[in-house]
Amino acid sequence: MKLSKVNMKLLKFINQNPGVTQLEIAQEMGMSKGSISVFVKKAKENSYILEIKKEQRIKIHPTKLGKDIVLENTLKNLAGIC
Repeated sequence: MKLSKVNMKLLKFINQNPGVTQLEIAQEMGMSKGSISVFVKKAKENSYILEIKKEQRIKIHPTKLGKDIVLENTLKNLAGIC
């Protein structure tokens, strides 16, 4: 899965807010729940995130790969600034 700028923002948001729900992501990012659902499905397939059911809610957490991708992207952006 090649991450677009929007998808990278979503993955970064999940990294900064582990345990977030799809509805919370949609509200915070100003996107539809359907768009978030599509992203979550693809990100799970690529092992960037995982979903954990807790107290009848599905919480989204980044995987190590998801964290590494965000870190790598951040470092590339910083290197481009220098």
